[in-house]
Amino acid sequence: MRLLAIGDIHLGRRPTRLPEAVQEEIGSPNLGPAAAWQRAVDEALRLAPAAVVLAGDVVDDNNDFYEAYADLRSGVERLTAHGIQVFAVAGNHDVHVLPQLADSLADQGFRLLGRGGHWETVTVEGAAGEALGLAGWSFGNSEVRTDPLADAVPTVTGMPLIGLLHCDRDQPQSHHAPVRSDELAAAPPDAWLLGHIHKPDLSAGPRPTGYLGSLTGLDPGEPGAHGPWLIETEPTGISAQQLPLAPLRWETVEVSLDDLDRPEAVHPAITRQLDALHEGMAGGDYAPRAVGCRLVLTGRSEHRRAVERLLNADDPRALIHERGGVSYFIEAWRIEALPAVSLETLAQGGDPAGLLAHKLLVLQGPDGAERRALIDGARERFQERVRQRPYNRLGVEAPDEEATRRMLERAAVRGLDELLAQREDSA
Repeated sequence: MRLLAIGDIHLGRRPTRLPEAVQEEIGSPNLGPAAAWQRAVDEALRLAPAAVVLAGDVVDDNNDFYEAYADLRSGVERLTAHGIQVFAVAGNHDVHVLPQLADSLADQGFRLLGRGGHWETVTVEGAAGEALGLAGWSFGNSEVRTDPLADAVPTVTGMPLIGLLHCDRDQPQSHHAPVRSDELAAAPPDAWLLGHIHKPDLSAGPRPTGYLGSLTGLDPGEPGAHGPWLIETEPTGISAQQLPLAPLRWETVEVSLDDLDRPEAVHPAITRQLDALHEGMAGGDYAPRAVGCRLVLTGRSEHRRAVERLLNADDPRALIHERGGVSYFIEAWRIEALPAVSLETLAQGGDPAGLLAHKLLVLQGPDGAERRALIDGARERFQERVRQRPYNRLGVEAPDEEATRRMLERAAVRGLDELLAQREDSA
């Protein structure tokens, strides 16, 4: 028996960081959540699952009723006209608007489970008479600090049970329905389909548990494959397969400067990496319409500064790179390549360049007291800044340790580059 499971759609939101050329050629509506939803509906009609299930945050904002209504209704009507049922739970973004939409679409076969924060279980029947239980819980308020699993999940007998829940896993202080992994493992459902976190991590074992992820990458911070999941019940357990149907995909593309013999060679190097990225993408029906790339220039090169000047003058962000009907664009680029010097030799000096080279080696080295002091100090300063207005009204959080380390490393490389350039100018 098949289900098609969909994570956070966020109807009403537009993708961000699209260059003007992409918006003119394709248009942001054709790359956003509404287009991703229609793609998922098309695939559901092809696969003919017993039901489509939505794991919350179907709508981006409680003020998006009218914008979401037409897209949601169109998809629901197409699904139910082919005998495919539609079930959903409400998340923190659509706690008020999704129940209204569900009431408006009840005649079309849309059903909201677990209203008001109370578990509800329904039986989903397949065309061949097989059945499974679907247990759902919906947000009753935009903030829920209690654990939904504190209340017992209703059980079923003689059939598999799948849990559908919008929650924050292993974040005990969260305001968005905190749950623990061990609770999910101990609860009755044979699989857990989770919403809220946009990075998909649903396991593929006989008892799948994890986040479905956002239906499409909404910004460059959501890279990689996105799309619905095909859930199938089998005698050996429950299987889960992601279908990368998102019309817009974000990727980080690394370009090494190690073997660069001249600055101008960076352009064909970038082109080769885009070719390799395209070759590795799923083709056919699962090909995205556009791929936004963040270029990261790595390695060591004596041409590092010249490459930066060249890319500023002939910016790859200005063009769309077509590959087999897919539009690739460069959303941003940054140089993380190191100067072609020995950091170890530089670090032996007591001048500013030597001191900075020493700190760079510490950041790139193994964990230790000095490395931790650098990272912790930076995180504390960041925390202090976000406590100040207006940051504290925007929900800004301090980066984790690895993100902080990368930021410090980038700053150190840039500073060292400037210091070495000053040495050359003085010489």
